[in-house]
Amino acid sequence: MNHPAKILVIIPCYNVEQYLDRCFNSLRNQTLGLEHMELIFVNDASTDRTLDKLTALESQYPDNIIVINFTENRRQGTARNVALEYASAPYIGYVDSDDWVDHSMFEKMISAMEQYDCDFVECRWDLAQDEHKHRSIKKLGNPGYYDLTEPAAKLDFIGTQIGLTALWNKVFKKSFLIENDIFCPEQIRYEDIFFCYLAFLYAHSYYRMDDELYHYFVNPTGTVQSRKQEYQFDKMDIAIGFLQACRERGLYTQSPENKIAIDWMFLEKYYVYMLWEVLQEFPERAYSCYLQMQQTVRERIPDYKTNPYRQWESNAFDDVMLKLIDYNLDEKTFHDITNEMLKKFL
Repeated sequence: MNHPAKILVIIPCYNVEQYLDRCFNSLRNQTLGLEHMELIFVNDASTDRTLDKLTALESQYPDNIIVINFTENRRQGTARNVALEYASAPYIGYVDSDDWVDHSMFEKMISAMEQYDCDFVECRWDLAQDEHKHRSIKKLGNPGYYDLTEPAAKLDFIGTQIGLTALWNKVFKKSFLIENDIFCPEQIRYEDIFFCYLAFLYAHSYYRMDDELYHYFVNPTGTVQSRKQEYQFDKMDIAIGFLQACRERGLYTQSPENKIAIDWMFLEKYYVYMLWEVLQEFPERAYSCYLQMQQTVRERIPDYKTNPYRQWESNAFDDVMLKLIDYNLDEKTFHDITNEMLKKFL
């Protein structure tokens, strides 16, 4: 490196030969300057020409690019964990290899990190079919600096942040991740949920930007059918793993506010979000999933009925979903009720 790197950007890659140039060009053209960046591309046993393209980039930019090659597919969680071990820069960012970023993204995000000395910063993003067709995402929460050392502020932050568990629109202090042992579970999908939930709990400060700086690629040729995959159910295992990790780390008993937040995170990801997806995409399995979820929630979160987040006006739908746990519904009644919910909320 000719200049000290300010940020390490981790880019997992799997069969992205056709998208890699667009992603890399958006990183090479950063106003921060490529000379201030470390880029680690992790090839996750691609079967196309992804590795060839990465090797060529590494040869062209040896001071800025490292390529890690997995000969067996180990998924994004492993890729992100292994790449972090190479970091010498004080900040860590993540980009998915089929997406691309605004030319000023990392300069602006690092500027906010340095100005406010926060544990992580987050920007807005849009959905993009290509460089010209973009659809903005509804603004989530108010931009600005958040002091999360007060319990009430942490509860409010988690309540508004709970669905925002992508890594690619965030920059973290490396020291924050290392000191709190924040990592991705490996060999399972939706690892970013686990990672971000731990970050939310440990963070003392955070900055939310109002700038749309990340372009999330939506393949226009994709179909709804492509979403109907068995790995959707990995979310349930991730949520259970997160709850167990919080108990093992002592986070669960650290304060009443922590317990409230952790319980709500689990209820949202394990039950509310997951059952809603199953109702839409796997209706034939919805009732058996409901029974399994009902038993798990009653056993692991016995006081779920009194969680304060249920009273938030913005959580009215969640409250309706949670009421299903209260009753021992037969299959017909369950489908009658949930079919009406689908009509109302879709």
